[in-house]
Amino acid sequence: MNPLRILAERVAMGLVTAWVILTTIFALFTLTEDWVLSGQIGLARYAGENDPEALAAIRAEYFAARGLDRPLIDVYVDWLGNMVVLDWGSSLSTGEPVFPLVMDAAARTAAYVVPALVLAVICGVSIGMFAALRPESRVGAGGVAAAYLLFALPGFWLGGMAFSFAVDGRLDRSPLVFDHLLPVGLTFTALLGGYVSYSRAHSREYATAEFVSLVRAKGASGYRVAAHVLRNAAIPFFSMLFTEALGLLVLATFVTEVLFGIDGFGLLLLRAVADRDLPVLLGGTVVVIAVGVFGNIIQDVAYGYLDPRVEMG
Repeated sequence: MNPLRILAERVAMGLVTAWVILTTIFALFTLTEDWVLSGQIGLARYAGENDPEALAAIRAEYFAARGLDRPLIDVYVDWLGNMVVLDWGSSLSTGEPVFPLVMDAAARTAAYVVPALVLAVICGVSIGMFAALRPESRVGAGGVAAAYLLFALPGFWLGGMAFSFAVDGRLDRSPLVFDHLLPVGLTFTALLGGYVSYSRAHSREYATAEFVSLVRAKGASGYRVAAHVLRNAAIPFFSMLFTEALGLLVLATFVTEVLFGIDGFGLLLLRAVADRDLPVLLGGTVVVIAVGVFGNIIQDVAYGYLDPRVEMG
């Protein structure tokens, strides 16, 4: 199949997915009860303001400030057109333009997510393959057990323990440690167990295959055998790398950034939900969808490279 056609199909699927998800979020935030408005009215009533006209004025001012004082269909059409041209408006909480706000937050998150992802892939594949090719090895079994243990421990507990050690002076509280090393380590533990499990399971399928036995019979080194196994096991492994890992990363960023106070992507979205800051929330959702679509495209290209027999489509 033509690679350009594959690319066009993936982009088209991504656009449809983005439209469905963004429209759903738009509907949920505009058709459900607004807890921010309810809080403002509650504060007014607590202060002794019970005049219906005054409360109605608070509602009218609130909706006008958020551009919701027009027919909902008009708001939706204008919003959809602005999203297409990357004019995501301004944050309802801070007044800052949404596009640079989201991009800056995503860059701060990527500064610790990308190193953690690379380390998790390298360590996870190495541990999983070693355990699959040498099932009798205690080192391999210990590595798998350690990875599963780190994955099972709640991220907020691990991060909380690291934070308490820093408060007690047993860990350095420099920006390098708090903004980079600890977030990288916490995200790494969230991903490692899954990569070890997938690489070990898929490597075991090929560890006893005939072509591997033939390679061993020819006197190939352990690295040579591992390279043959990896080439075949990598095909199903990529499905986890670019799909399931995305969900784990999104959840890990929420925990990590709340614990260490990083003004990144996860903390930005949490604040947007709490403040019902719809432009920021929708802009952040676009970024997540774009990463998912880009990952799927890379996955398709990798499939064709690793196994030319696979027809992408």
